[in-house]
Amino acid sequence: MKTKRTFYLVLIIVGAAIAGLGDRIMHEEYALSIGIVILMFGLYKTTQLWSIDQQGDQDNDKERN
Repeated sequence: MKTKRTFYLVLIIVGAAIAGLGDRIMHEEYALSIGIVILMFGLYKTTQLWSIDQQGDQDNDKERN
């Protein structure tokens, strides 16, 4: 599970770097588009993991009470 979190964090960082600095490597529009897509995918998957963790915590709290 921690490997997924690390991978998604890397996606977020790489996406932001490509969006910000990619114009030196490729055309500005392509770099910005690719960077935003990678960044958004990483954020989407990260929030899914967070919501699963919160649901698990709420279930554990209900069992304890």
